[in-house]
Amino acid sequence: MNLSLALLTAIGSAAAFTPSAPASRATSLCMAKHLEPQTGSSQLDTSVIDRFNALPYPKAKILAEYVWVDAKGECRSKTRTLPSAEAESIDKLPRWNFDGSSTGQAPGDDSEVILRPCRIFKDPFRPRTDGEANILVMCDCYTPSGEPIPTNTRAIGELI
Repeated sequence: MNLSLALLTAIGSAAAFTPSAPASRATSLCMAKHLEPQTGSSQLDTSVIDRFNALPYPKAKILAEYVWVDAKGECRSKTRTLPSAEAESIDKLPRWNFDGSSTGQAPGDDSEVILRPCRIFKDPFRPRTDGEANILVMCDCYTPSGEPIPTNTRAIGELI
């Protein structure tokens, strides 16, 4: 009974996140097209994407998509919300970490890998109309002690 009540309360509070205005259908179709090869969800309901695209961004906040190359040479990424002021330069962007054992970049017993921002680009996949710009953050991978991990070929290239 308590679980049912908790679920009903959670569902009721989720209504507060209902968007006020739907996003364009073209945006939804574009998002569905990009998601299809990644998730296999070719029948993704575009109204779901519309609902989330219509949510307003918090004032003076941006989405920063940290992108790096894994041990197989494939792109990986994860997103964080940052104050807009931190997106002005590489020096202001925070470093971030991830579990390198899941990407083949670190052993399981010492798996922390540090993402060090190298370059910023305006994010073409999440455009905004409020004057702010979400960003793509290209990163190199390092150990917590500051040494480049073995798959960080850019660090090796800088030595040449």
